[in-house]
Order: sequence, then structure tokens, then C-alpha cells
Amino acid sequence: ILGNIIAGIMILYTKEIKLGDLVEVQADQAYFGRIEEITIRYTIIRTIDLRQVVLPNMTLISVPIKTYSAENVVKLGVYQRADYDSDPTKVIEIMTEAVNSMDFVKNKENTKVFVNDRLDSYVEYKSYFEFDPNS
Repeated sequence: ILGNIIAGIMILYTKEIKLGDLVEVQADQAYFGRIEEITIRYTIIRTIDLRQVVLPNMTLISVPIKTYSAENVVKLGVYQRADYDSDPTKVIEIMTEAVNSMDFVKNKENTKVFVNDRLDSYVEYKSYFEFDPNS
């Protein structure tokens, strides 16, 4: 507990990360989301899929953290899946249109979708798109 408190003071004092920052934390797994709360003992990150992750501050000062809020545009990769009997060309077209229909996607001409892997029961696709991390 004492270590988390000291780490919390360091985080709050240095202000290298702050409320609202978009971050990726490499803890026991990678967490990508927006910092929602910073307390003296822990920090809460709201991930892209709306999960709330509570990380002890001791973890935050001992693992790599990427901050994206200072960037104008960030490239994000997202996985989707489709059945084997789906036409890959049509799937790529539909997924590209779906991604580009979102308001926060920037530079829509740079959006790419491709087949990432062929698994037992489905085909995995990956979409890369750019967005404004401060939107």
C-alpha cells in the first residue's frame, strides 16, 4: 500500500499522465484507453470496449506507458471476423465502409482492411484506421 501511495504522489506530482489522456499500458496485458481517474493508490482506465481497468499506481510507474494525447492522429488496428463462405472482397469493402462511417476516423483514404488469419471456424480480418485521440 505504501508503494502505491508513493507511486501515486509521483504520478500526481510529475503530471506525465493526466485525466483524459489516451494511453496504452503494458501491464499483465496491454490496456488501451482513456485515463478516467487518478487517486493516491490507483488509476482507472476506461478501455475502448468500455471496460473499467483499475491499475495500482506501483504498476504504472514500473511498466511502459504510451501516451497518445499529444499526437494529432493515431493509427489503430482492430480485428473482425467473418465466415468462410463470405466473399473476402465484399467483406473488405463492407468493413472499410463501416470504419469510415465513424465520425472520429480521420484520413479515410488511409483506412485499410485485410485478411489477417484463416482459423478453424472463421476468417480473421484486421482494419487499420487513423483517428484524432483528442476527439
